[in-house]
Amino acid sequence: MKKIVITGSNGFIGSFLAKKLIQQKYDVTCFVRHYSNTELLPENSKIVYVDYSNDKELSDLLQNQEIIIHVAALTRAKKWEQFKKINIELTEKLLDLYNKTPCLKQFIFISSQAAAGPAKNKIPKTESDLCNPISMYGKSKLTAENIIKEKAEKPWTIIRPVAVFGSGEKDFLQIFKMVKKHISIFAGYSKKYLNLIWVDDLTDIIIKTMGNQKAYNQVFFASDGNAYTWNAFISNLEKALNTSSIRFRIPEILLFPAAVISEFCAFHRQKIPLFNREKVKEMKQRYWLVSNKKVKELQNYTASSDLQTNLKKTYEWYKEKGWM
Repeated sequence: MKKIVITGSNGFIGSFLAKKLIQQKYDVTCFVRHYSNTELLPENSKIVYVDYSNDKELSDLLQNQEIIIHVAALTRAKKWEQFKKINIELTEKLLDLYNKTPCLKQFIFISSQAAAGPAKNKIPKTESDLCNPISMYGKSKLTAENIIKEKAEKPWTIIRPVAVFGSGEKDFLQIFKMVKKHISIFAGYSKKYLNLIWVDDLTDIIIKTMGNQKAYNQVFFASDGNAYTWNAFISNLEKALNTSSIRFRIPEILLFPAAVISEFCAFHRQKIPLFNREKVKEMKQRYWLVSNKKVKELQNYTASSDLQTNLKKTYEWYKEKGWM
């Protein structure tokens, strides 16, 4: 039985991964920061509250483990220093401990499509293409990737998920709520493309790289393999929710000032806004497309079911938990 430790295990992806690994009888240790909300973790989880600033404590906790899956990350922040502390410095610290801990055999880093940046056209980006991250988040993830490639002394695997949806996800939740209220927002007037992946499929990909020598020292995009227009995504969501929505198109020239207002309002509420200037940079891109050919060749991977079915399952979970 493989012994797995997951950082960020109380978050959306981490909790789903922990649940699936526990169901498959793996010995899973869930690293969680003190005072974190653990409602998404299954009741039988082995939760360990950690202080990531305490190297000795971390080193002791990693003894007798076999694989680190580093999911913990900061996706939104006000300043670069915040991204640097969590996404770069914590990754480097864990990698250093990985190098020094003989029992650990693989370091799996959950990065992001944002690290690679958008494609130039409809031709999907591949893992070997030049990276051009456009957000602070993407740049921090790419920096962490490069540290792993340069400093890892044992096998590593980097997985770059595209936009992930599913039970427990809170960003897509806002879109679900808007469409349920018969409103959908479009950025600009040009056709925009994106890839998606359901969290259930993403966690399958992660698990299949564990202990897989063909995945060692490799980078993989994780996508369901389909290129969706934003309009097609909204149409699928409308069918999943059994509703319709009015499509509002916001001229791109208005997105930036709208983001400034959003940031101003969030500042006075002492919150980090979901919609900000960093998000505008991403929304204006036309081609958030990657190839999943490499991961398909590794695992013979195919998406478990169609987009509309998975959106409906997500909606049912939101309703069951009282999120909608």
